[in-house]
Amino acid sequence: MNQILCTFLTNRTSITRRVSAITSCRGHNFWRRDRYSFWAPLKRYFLRELRVASAINAGTLPTRPQFLVIVVYIASNIAYCLAVPENIPDQRFAELRGRCGALAAFNLILAVLFALRNNPLIWILGVSHDTFNLFHRWTARLVILESIAHVAAFMYNTYRVTYKGQDGWNSVKWVLGHSVSYQWGLAGFTAFIFLLLQSLGPLRRASYDTFLNFHRLGVVIAVSGVYFHMAKHALPQLPWAYLFITLLALKPLITFGRVIYYNSSWKRRSWTKVTVEALPGEATRVTFSIPRSWNGKPGSHTYVYLPRIAPFALHPFSVAWHTCSGNASLDSEKIPLSIEDLKIESGPSTISCIIRARKGMTRALYDRASKAKTDHIELWGAIEGPYGGYHSLDSYGTVVLFAAGAGITHQLSFVRHLLAGYSHNTSATRRIVLVWCIPNIDSVEWIYPWLEELAAMPDSSDIVQIRLYVSRSTSQEAEAMPLPIQAEVYSQRCDPQEIVDEQVLAQVGAMAVTVCGPGGFNDSVRAAVRRRVGLRNIDFFEEAFSS
Repeated sequence: MNQILCTFLTNRTSITRRVSAITSCRGHNFWRRDRYSFWAPLKRYFLRELRVASAINAGTLPTRPQFLVIVVYIASNIAYCLAVPENIPDQRFAELRGRCGALAAFNLILAVLFALRNNPLIWILGVSHDTFNLFHRWTARLVILESIAHVAAFMYNTYRVTYKGQDGWNSVKWVLGHSVSYQWGLAGFTAFIFLLLQSLGPLRRASYDTFLNFHRLGVVIAVSGVYFHMAKHALPQLPWAYLFITLLALKPLITFGRVIYYNSSWKRRSWTKVTVEALPGEATRVTFSIPRSWNGKPGSHTYVYLPRIAPFALHPFSVAWHTCSGNASLDSEKIPLSIEDLKIESGPSTISCIIRARKGMTRALYDRASKAKTDHIELWGAIEGPYGGYHSLDSYGTVVLFAAGAGITHQLSFVRHLLAGYSHNTSATRRIVLVWCIPNIDSVEWIYPWLEELAAMPDSSDIVQIRLYVSRSTSQEAEAMPLPIQAEVYSQRCDPQEIVDEQVLAQVGAMAVTVCGPGGFNDSVRAAVRRRVGLRNIDFFEEAFSS
């Protein structure tokens, strides 16, 4: 679903729904169905992925609302470029050249802004960086297309000009040879073409770290070319160049500041400690012990910096579990005896991530941990975050959390938060169903210590239901694995439609269905929800990192 529309339309009623459901159990019956008749068809037919073929899923194409925004914006750019006054061809091409160049410079601001993970629009609108990253790619493509049109119009006019007896390509060569502005423009245009080719999906995913480093280099050359091209001609769009250069300069400064703030403590004279453990299924548990209080929201992710493994890049990972002194003080059931008992001190925190070994950094990290002679190793590193956590599920009576593989790291924090909210009567949740699909039962060891903590929390057996779908292990192997919490284990593949239908029949209040996993799994859960949104009040949330 498109996060912009979903956030806007659901946040209007979430607070009211949460308060009414908490204060009265009967309030859940009121919110079990959609309040407006148009809302269910909208969610079913419009707020969904765009498909052009069965083999292409939402991981490749935007959703329908995103596609509509992109098409309208591109169409408006094309209309402005082509709506030139009737005139002789040379003057019309000159007008086209100016308009395309101006729009390319303006869209470069948006392309840079949308690429920043500290983009202020993320927390103002409550829209994920993943969505803005999609818009970044499309605005960047628009910049390149308008740059191509800008250069083509320039070459057309220059080719037709006769200067000192030279025309055609000799005229183009002479202008490029004698104008510093056009030389910088050519350098920027060449860098744009390089960025376009280098950012193609297969090349980008083959080696993301290499792509990222070359992408940054290409951006520096492209932006420098655009700036000097406009500065040498003193073009009126020059202030725009100052703006996107400022945005680019602020990105590393803000990142560096956040890294220093969260990972160091002058008072304690300490820095973040990183513990790495190799786990079954080629996974790694990375625990960061930071000297400051870290209160991330459920569904948050953080950027991880491990210079011994990947010296030039920060990688995003979902936060599976975290503890801090602030949360401990807030969740304490001890009756305060003095005003000092109500103060929340900023103390040390621990943040844990589960990282599956794929390629590049994740593979190198697992290999290093698995070859260690001890059960864990310690590395120097840091975190930068938190980010995300924009979706609040506190107003839903029924919450169904689907996870596949390492996607459990995104969902586990919601279980803990909603369970604590139920115990303290701060959330409307009355039913939590966690569905986890894994290839082998050994993968339970990834989250074993946190399952123990969930089992020890009050009311966990009353509202939490855990289902494990193990596709490769036999039923005997699954039964032999001791679980710290009551769970139903199935030696088969998960059928999302069957689970969704079962929860719709037993639904309490409004229902939220979330999913975090591979594209095909997410698609199957989305399809199952779409078939039932007209029956009850159901909202769907998908978590996925795009690259």
